Amino acid sequence: MDKLTFPLFPAIELVNFFRQNVLTGTEAKNFSKVDIYPNPKPEVIQRLYMRVLQQVFNYGMEHFYMVPMNLEIQYPELLEGFAPVANILKLMVRFMPMCRVHDFQPSDVLNPKGKRTLQLLSGIVNFFHFRDTRKEVYNEYCLSYKSALETKHQLQKTIQEAETKVEKLMTVPPEQQAEFKALSADIHDLQQILSQEYRAKDIAFQEKISQQKADFTEKNKKLNQHKLAIATMKEEQERMKSQIVESPEQRKSKTERMKETVHKLKQSRQETGEKCDYYREKLSLASQWQVAMQGYIKKLQNIDANLEMCRKVREETRQVEEQVVNVNLELKSFSNEDAQLKRTLLLKKEKLAKLDIKNKKKQEDFNQQKQEILEVCSHIQEKRQAVHGRVAQVLQEIQQKSSKKEELLEMADEEKKKYQEVIKDFRAALEKYHDSLEKAFDRSAERKREKIAELNRRLSRR
Repeated sequence: MDKLTFPLFPAIELVNFFRQNVLTGTEAKNFSKVDIYPNPKPEVIQRLYMRVLQQVFNYGMEHFYMVPMNLEIQYPELLEGFAPVANILKLMVRFMPMCRVHDFQPSDVLNPKGKRTLQLLSGIVNFFHFRDTRKEVYNEYCLSYKSALETKHQLQKTIQEAETKVEKLMTVPPEQQAEFKALSADIHDLQQILSQEYRAKDIAFQEKISQQKADFTEKNKKLNQHKLAIATMKEEQERMKSQIVESPEQRKSKTERMKETVHKLKQSRQETGEKCDYYREKLSLASQWQVAMQGYIKKLQNIDANLEMCRKVREETRQVEEQVVNVNLELKSFSNEDAQLKRTLLLKKEKLAKLDIKNKKKQEDFNQQKQEILEVCSHIQEKRQAVHGRVAQVLQEIQQKSSKKEELLEMADEEKKKYQEVIKDFRAALEKYHDSLEKAFDRSAERKREKIAELNRRLSRR
């Protein structure tokens, strides 16, 4: 109980809740805070648990006082006082895990403590609140189920109407079929002509561009190689300057050679620039070709203007299709809700079937208990008859002893008074014993008859 999943309520709130929702009549008036905390009364706590279990499991008061007759007990009357406590413990062990209390013990009912009872009662209150919220949600689902069915039928009607509209829009009237076919054939021919011309020119331009790109890449490779050579030559020159002292004539010759190489590199660079300009001019030609293509596109747009009616019709059909898709999505959502509601209804039906089965089992158990009680009563009556037989045998023996006594009195007159007094005392004791036996058997038989009458009354009420 260190980590609780529900809030702990104070004792006053618990008392008010159980007065309003669980207890009734004098029990609700007499129920107070002192009965729960700080020293809870076991009788009040047991009665409170009994009322809670009646609401949760739909148990009657007679079920708590029933002793299981399938056990072989010599004196079941002794267990009648402990039967309600045992039934409360059995049901509380099933009920407390539903309230998220997994460490319930029999001492919580037999010898309750203040803080522990507050924790258990707060868990029970939390369960009642949860059950009420779930009932509200279930009632809302049941109410929304009918409205969902109505909306479903309305949406199905709208879908059918939209499908008929789509069919009307998709079908071309016979008056416009000739124009529609002629326009579609002209558009198809123009598209084929434009595509063929565009493909031929596009292939030629792509081949030229690929060749120019290859040349340009080769020139770039050569430039990079020359740049690398110049850089390596400069590094070698700087390295050699530190090692060798050269004459001014050699330096002049080397500088002249380097100037020549630099001049050659500049010339090659100029050639590459000229080629780049040439390629740019070709790209400008390509842009001009694009302008021409735009002219063709404008012509196609003019042709498309003649087909605006068809496009409008297609747009309308698309809008109608989108509406149909949206309606289908709504139908799917409603169908999902319908399926969920059906599942919940099936679960509730299964629970009701289980409850019916349990009630039938309880009825069968009650009938069995009634038969067993009748058998016990018949067995007690047989024992009573056997005791009466034994008493008759004892009286016969007394008579025999009295006859023998008379014979002995004739033989011994002096001890006659003593034997007569003994016989009188013995007869009085036997009569008292006989009367006490008859009263005990009559009382036990009356009790059993009263129990059988009560059981018959309960069966008649059911």
